[in-house]
Amino acid sequence: MGRRATHRIKQLTYRRFSLVLLFGLTVLSWGFPWDQDMVDQAPIKAQEAPTPSDTGAVPINGGETVPAPVTEEGMFAAKEAAAALSNPIPVTPESLQIGADLYEINCRVCHGKGGEGDGLVGLKFATKAPVNLNEAYTQDQTDGEIFFTLTRGRGLMPLYRDALNADERWHVINYLKTEFGEQ
Repeated sequence: MGRRATHRIKQLTYRRFSLVLLFGLTVLSWGFPWDQDMVDQAPIKAQEAPTPSDTGAVPINGGETVPAPVTEEGMFAAKEAAAALSNPIPVTPESLQIGADLYEINCRVCHGKGGEGDGLVGLKFATKAPVNLNEAYTQDQTDGEIFFTLTRGRGLMPLYRDALNADERWHVINYLKTEFGEQ
């Protein structure tokens, strides 16, 4: 047997040993604990949300009620109770600018530039147009009642509790009362 043949046999032996080692380690790794990660994870469904253990477990600021009223009568009662809330944000040029910026982002699509309910999305509503923010219906409401509507939504209007924090909602109210109240 020549040198080339011996070298060739060593190469084949090395390759076989490498393949056996590679497959052997793969089989061994199946027994390690990380193999069970998907099996041992917590079974949480996408639609399940953690809920507080009781109503006093989560601090509530800004007059928001938890849980939300579920009946129409409950919504009316909660809105009437919210009328007593006073706006903690003073009407300043800074507040009005913040409110204007937030209105542009969140409200204009339905209520329109002039607050008349003629926004591009508002015009698509099949049943009725969004509320005209210039009318007495809106302007005669207290800041607390408007805060309640922004927080909980009403009719076709979605809730903005999750999109705007409490201070941002008060800034929007300052803007609505100032911009649309004097027309």
